[in-house]
Amino acid sequence: MKNRLVFIGSYTQPIILGTGERIPGSGDGVTVYRMDEAGHLTRLFATGKPNPTYLALSADKRFLYTVNELKEYHEEASAAVSAYSINEKTGELTFLNRRMTGGGDACYLTTSENDSHLLAANFTGGSFSIFPILADGSLGTASCFVQHYGHSAHPARQASPHVHQITPDPEGKHVLVADLGTDEISVYGIDWASGLVTPNAAPAIKTEPGDGPRQFVFDQNGRFLYLVTELSNTVRVYAYDSASGSATFLQSLPTLPEDCAVESIAACIKLHPGGAFLYASNRGHDSIASYRVQEGGTLSPLAILSTGGKTPRDFNITPDGKFLLSGFQDSNELILYSIDPLNGRLTEVERTACNSPTAVLFADYECLA
Repeated sequence: MKNRLVFIGSYTQPIILGTGERIPGSGDGVTVYRMDEAGHLTRLFATGKPNPTYLALSADKRFLYTVNELKEYHEEASAAVSAYSINEKTGELTFLNRRMTGGGDACYLTTSENDSHLLAANFTGGSFSIFPILADGSLGTASCFVQHYGHSAHPARQASPHVHQITPDPEGKHVLVADLGTDEISVYGIDWASGLVTPNAAPAIKTEPGDGPRQFVFDQNGRFLYLVTELSNTVRVYAYDSASGSATFLQSLPTLPEDCAVESIAACIKLHPGGAFLYASNRGHDSIASYRVQEGGTLSPLAILSTGGKTPRDFNITPDGKFLLSGFQDSNELILYSIDPLNGRLTEVERTACNSPTAVLFADYECLA
C-alpha cells in the first residue's frame, strides 16, 4: 500500500466575482489528508492562506504550488503563487516563497514536465505568467508575462479576456492557453531554456461564440484534446497535432440533460488514468457527467450523476483509477465515489466535511517504514 496524500485547496476569505457575486470563504487553506485503501480520509495538516484555490504538484512530488486568488497583493493589482516543500511522511507543508503573478485572480497553475517552470493563469487579469523553479523548489522572478486582449458574445462574462488555463502539450513543444473571455485556446511556442513564449505558433483553437472555454485535458498519447466550456456546458473534442500545435474539431456533446431547468455552468474535466472514461462537472445542476472514450478519440455519453452536493468546483481521480473525489464549494464537503472499471459508473462511498473546497490533488509515495 502506497502512502497516498490528498491536497485540498480552498477559499479562505471572500472574493467578489466580475459579475458582482460574492463568494464566501471559510476554508483552512491547503488541507492535507491521508487516504487509505478503502478511500477513507484522515486529516493531517492545514496551511497556505490566502485563497489557495488551485494546486499543482512537481513531477518528483517533492513540492506543492498554489495560486493565491486575489485581486490585490501588497497593494498592487496582482494575485500571487506560492511554493511549499512536502514532508511525505507527515503531510506537513513548509512555505518556501511567494511571487506576484502580475494579474488579478490567479485561478490555475501547472509545472513543466522537467520541473523547470511553473505556469500560472490570471482569470480577471486576462493574462498568464511563467516562473523558473529553482533547485530548492522555490520560485524565481517571472521569466514571462503575457496579456491577452479581446472579448466575445456574452455581455457580462466575456466583455474582456479571462485566462482560465495554461498547460504545455504532452511533448512540451507548445503551451496552450484557454481564454473564457475570447472563446479560444491560444497556442504558443516555448523555449524552456529562457522561459519565454512565441505567440501564434499555430492558429488559435476557436470555439463557438459564447462557449467560454474553461479547462482541457489531453489523452495519454497527446493525440486528442478534450475541452469543457463553462458557459455553454459542452465537452468539445479535437484531434491534436503535437508537431504543429494545430487542432481539428471532431465533436461536441452536452454536459447537462436536455430537460435541465436550472441555471448551470460547467467546471472541471478529467480523463480516467486508464483512458477509457472522461468526466465533467456542472455547478448549478450539481452533477457529474461521464463519457466513454471511443476508438478515434470521440465520446459517447454514459450518465449524468446527480451528486446531492452543491457546486462541484473541482474533482480528481486517484492514480490507480479506483476513486473520484469531488470538492463541493458551497455545501462544504468532499464526496468520494468508487469507479466501476467496466462502465465508469460512479457510486458514492463517503462524505467528509471540508470548508469551501476548490481543488483536489493526489500524490502517491512509497510505503512508510
